[in-house]
Amino acid sequence: MLFKLDSFTLIGIDAIKVSVEVHISRGLPDFIIVGLPGKAVNESRQRVRSAIINSGFDFPVKKIIVNLSPADIKKDGSYYDLPIALSILAASDQIRCGIFKESCFIGELSLDGSINPVKGLISMAEKASSMGKKFFFVPYGIANQASFISGVSIVACKSLVETVKVLTGGEKIEKFICKDKDKNITNRNHQYNLDFKDVKGQLKAKRALEIAVSGRHNIMLIGPPGSGKTMLAQRTVSIMPDLNLEECIEVTKIYSLYKKYVNHLIQERPFRNPHHTISRVGLVGGGINPIPGEISMAHRGLLFLDEFSQFPKNFIEDLRQPLENKKVVITRNHLSCSFPCNFMLIVATNPCYCGYFGDESRKCICSLREVRKFWKKMSGPIIDRIDMRVTVARLKESSFIKTECGESSNQIKNRIKKCIRMQNERFKGKSVSYNSEIGINIINKWLKNNKNIRDLIYTISRKYNLTARGMVSILKVSRTIADLEESENIKDCHIIEAVHYRVGSNNLDNSICI
Repeated sequence: MLFKLDSFTLIGIDAIKVSVEVHISRGLPDFIIVGLPGKAVNESRQRVRSAIINSGFDFPVKKIIVNLSPADIKKDGSYYDLPIALSILAASDQIRCGIFKESCFIGELSLDGSINPVKGLISMAEKASSMGKKFFFVPYGIANQASFISGVSIVACKSLVETVKVLTGGEKIEKFICKDKDKNITNRNHQYNLDFKDVKGQLKAKRALEIAVSGRHNIMLIGPPGSGKTMLAQRTVSIMPDLNLEECIEVTKIYSLYKKYVNHLIQERPFRNPHHTISRVGLVGGGINPIPGEISMAHRGLLFLDEFSQFPKNFIEDLRQPLENKKVVITRNHLSCSFPCNFMLIVATNPCYCGYFGDESRKCICSLREVRKFWKKMSGPIIDRIDMRVTVARLKESSFIKTECGESSNQIKNRIKKCIRMQNERFKGKSVSYNSEIGINIINKWLKNNKNIRDLIYTISRKYNLTARGMVSILKVSRTIADLEESENIKDCHIIEAVHYRVGSNNLDNSICI
């Protein structure tokens, strides 16, 4: 007898439908899985057999062939245990159900029949919804993360026996539909352990980070050891607005590929801080079966590269396209996987080998040649893609001994929220959301409508020998500064401040690529 159920597999971050077809016939007892199964899929034969027997059902002593269609795509993982077990039970007339065709199934079986979590549930739930499926049977332990997907009912089951009872009418299906949907998700306000009020002094760096977060501009912090670069970067996530529901789903979708046990929507902005000894696959993503790297794990959040000069140059070069395209495409064995990576980049570095070039209190022992060699290690094209470069000077003793607290993260966040709302209104109906994402058409419109901007940009470009990207970067940052001041038009003072963040005002100008 032939029986068929729908399940899913993952290609990158996207789910595709897999039909689990089971044929039971007379012949020597055998249990075969075809359709390009991986090792974990082949091992499911033992799990399924034990789960069926230990759940009180009969395992057919016949020839069983399981086909995973389409057969030209390799199937990996333990996703198919539950649909295979249910198909065998249905094909052997042990269960009958009228909702099989409007349902799909996923889950790994333990030997006792309990259902364990799997990766990538949100991607599969979205696919089930787009296919018009009414019910999606999933492991109980991770059901909540998919409860926000509309158009499909998430049925959370703990075991094979429980699933059979739901399907055969032994239990009402409404009892098992996951309804843990927090309608007030957009009204929450996360509290972080780190706060900007802990940072003493560094007003210039704080101002720069506020501008960077407001317009999602990439930023570089340059300063001697102990000046507070890492402290500032770690607290930047606390001034970013909370994720909305759509962004929560995007972030959770990526994290559900990385680890199984995500039983809720991730509602905090990601903050990723990889060590400079990370592998290339760990940073960008990849592998035999492509998985997301740190740049994708930082999607909709922050990627902080501390000790930027210590990262291998070829790793840094790999960031070029992701920074421009906001996604990374990985090709393996004639298969391309795309992972989103729309993040804000913060990099921190010392100005030279000894760390004290340009410091007012301690003399640098590096020669000018060594300083240039130090900066030559870093990618010029990547530095050109960083909109803002800020010198974080050593904290003075008079600032350190002050006990008064500065502005809290919540105060800064409120200003940033207001600025972002202005951007959202300006770009309503467009494909961009922040000033850092605008294209040349909008830039040309600004230049056309304001002769002062044209003249000032021309003068600045001639003086500092700016690239075209450099001029566009200055205009984007100046627009963000204007938004923070609630100014409808970009003024000369906004451009001058943006230029200061681009080219600096210290001795590093001769060492860094403009």
